[in-house]
Amino acid sequence: MSLRSREAELMDGEALSYAEFRDCLHQLDAINGLSLGHRPTLRWLARLAGERRSLSVLDLGSGGGDMLRRIAAWAARRGIEAHLVGLDLNPMAARAAAEATPPGLPIQWVTADAMTWTPPERPDAVISALFAHHLEDEAIIALLRRMQSMARLGWFVNDLHRHWLPEHFLRLAFRWPGVNRLVRHDGPVSVRRALTRPEWQSLLDRARVEAEITWHFPFRWGVGTHAA
Repeated sequence: MSLRSREAELMDGEALSYAEFRDCLHQLDAINGLSLGHRPTLRWLARLAGERRSLSVLDLGSGGGDMLRRIAAWAARRGIEAHLVGLDLNPMAARAAAEATPPGLPIQWVTADAMTWTPPERPDAVISALFAHHLEDEAIIALLRRMQSMARLGWFVNDLHRHWLPEHFLRLAFRWPGVNRLVRHDGPVSVRRALTRPEWQSLLDRARVEAEITWHFPFRWGVGTHAA
């Protein structure tokens, strides 16, 4: 675990059926909920929003859309008018996200490249959750610069902390029957591909981007900035 793994995740490379890919996203949604994976982003968003009554959020690498669905619920509880866009390169992600999203939520799903797509209007906040570890270092640097340039108020990366404890736990827990084979393989690999605090700082320095790095229980890093 001293070095970041370059092992590929199956969901990034294999030709998958839609049914298997959708089942993987559904299981990841449940796992993120049980592991409090959405909490770092929601806490950061609360700081960013302050007393604002409207907020636009762009989610890069939105996958099955669980993060934006929780943001929509969070905004509704606070009386905030939300304008949410989920962006993912895989067209099956937008399809699965749309199917899992109740009618009436203020979310738009877009299939496009996060590094090149330009929104019609500059969003208040740009986020990514469990996306950065899929990328190689140079692509993460490009992502940081992209988020910095796109966000009107601030941006936030929510990702895993590389550590032997969650890696071992996932390898054991995902042996249970019924766990999607992509989740079983990619879960531990995701931890091994994740970054440590010094690695995040090194990439920020190389990107020439200033941001705050915070640790969140259990085994998450938050990297981001916000308007004063």
